[in-house]
Amino acid sequence: MNRSRSFNRFHRYLARQKRHGLKAVLPQSSQLGSIINGGVDRRRDDLDRLSHQDIEMELLESQS
Repeated sequence: MNRSRSFNRFHRYLARQKRHGLKAVLPQSSQLGSIINGGVDRRRDDLDRLSHQDIEMELLESQS
């Protein structure tokens, strides 16, 4: 059990080092990600708004 725990810890450590290294090399990646995800977030908000409108319409129709 101790060996697998240390093995997992070591690989988590290596993954963290790799992530930090990549973030240092690619500082613009966060800006690029926000640009790419901006359209996705807007579409998701539109879909949420439309689904809420559909639910309200169904509730109003059921009350009539």
